[in-house]
Amino acid sequence: MSSTRFTSSTKLTVIWIILILLTLSSSLVAYFELSGLYIVAFVLLTVSIKGQLIIDYYMGMKNVRGFWRFALLGFIIVIPLVAMTGYYLSLMTVD
Repeated sequence: MSSTRFTSSTKLTVIWIILILLTLSSSLVAYFELSGLYIVAFVLLTVSIKGQLIIDYYMGMKNVRGFWRFALLGFIIVIPLVAMTGYYLSLMTVD
């Protein structure tokens, strides 16, 4: 049995392709002018996944412990939650 090992450049290439696919999915949502709570949640989820991948692999924070990792991960959790809350509250307002 042989185990397949990815080199670091192969891993980064696969992650880059994932980032491109996530970006294209968000672009298609914008192109078709889709809207709604679930669409906004989907786009914000893709933003969070992309942020996580960039922080872990391109910024090299995957094995870092402490303040900087938690601060950066906090941004990819807090900012989309604030945006989602704002969108949800805007749906609740009555004209």
